[in-house]
Amino acid sequence: MKIKKMSVVCFLLMLLVLSGCDKSEAKGKKVEKKQTAVEVMKVEAKTITEDYHSVGKIYASEEVKVSSKKSGKVKKIYFDVGDVVKKGDVLYTLDNEDLVIDVELKKSQYKKALENAKMNYEDALNNFNKAKALYESGVLSKNAYDNAEKSYRQNKLNYEQAQKDLDSNSITLDASISDTIIKSPIDGVIAERNIEVGENTTASDFVIVNTDKVIVRTSVSEDIVNKISIGDTVQTNIQSNNYMGKIKTISPVGINNGNIYPVEIEIENKDGLLKPGMFAEVKFEIERRENQVVVPTKSILSSGNENYVYIVEENKPKKVIIEKKIIKDGYVQVEGELSVGDLLIVKGQEYIDEKSLIYVVNEVTLNE
Repeated sequence: MKIKKMSVVCFLLMLLVLSGCDKSEAKGKKVEKKQTAVEVMKVEAKTITEDYHSVGKIYASEEVKVSSKKSGKVKKIYFDVGDVVKKGDVLYTLDNEDLVIDVELKKSQYKKALENAKMNYEDALNNFNKAKALYESGVLSKNAYDNAEKSYRQNKLNYEQAQKDLDSNSITLDASISDTIIKSPIDGVIAERNIEVGENTTASDFVIVNTDKVIVRTSVSEDIVNKISIGDTVQTNIQSNNYMGKIKTISPVGINNGNIYPVEIEIENKDGLLKPGMFAEVKFEIERRENQVVVPTKSILSSGNENYVYIVEENKPKKVIIEKKIIKDGYVQVEGELSVGDLLIVKGQEYIDEKSLIYVVNEVTLNE
């Protein structure tokens, strides 16, 4: 029994000695701290804009409803929906045969009245000239001379009035015929045709639109309306294509409880790809700032209300407090102690603090 107890004691003593040796060896070794790989970029100055986005709808720059001044049945139609027309093109005509006959009859009556007035005037003029000669020679009395002069002057007035009656009434009569020949008042495209041959005219026989330029109607909020101006260039996205337009009108009166203001944007559309009724995404540039310190959004860390980034200074990470301003397209304009040329950590920053050991594996540029 004594031998067994002695063996156990010796074994325990050996374990203690070995353990003490291991600890002393560990103390003698230098423990290396792990380094964190990071990606960096040089801080640059850049122009950045603050944008306001809204949605709008396209309308034609001109829209005209065409109808006949005279009621009647449609005789012939020359254009259909989708056709391009020029100002002055005949769109359709009304049945005007009876009207033409009536106009010619009335014009012939005015012409006949003018011919009679002319004959009476010429006779009165001849009589007056004869009377004047006789009066001057002492053969004709003063009373007879005055009557001849009076007749001449009256017939002259009648002749002049007959000429005026023919001229003015001819214009009116010809216009009545013209009213049965309906022409396009603008260059454009037929958007609607609401009549057929043989039907009576309507209040809107044709609708013609001009889409060489189109209007995007949208609106902005009350905190934006005073930051935009008529003539400002605006970017629109229509069916995944970008188009540049200009602000044409800004309503001074708000709608929807007074906090939304209608805005119209004019866009060139010579190729005709933009159609009334299409929807448009509108981007207003409400502020533009030059030479601003801009960093990728992903490089910014937050703790409570504090925003910060890490830069590399003397091969060590340094925490820099920043304030975020304009945010756009994955970048942020910042203010603080960050300067152009600083080496900003853009990848790996979430795994480090100012005591961390780091090594740079890659350096990128602002737009990468």
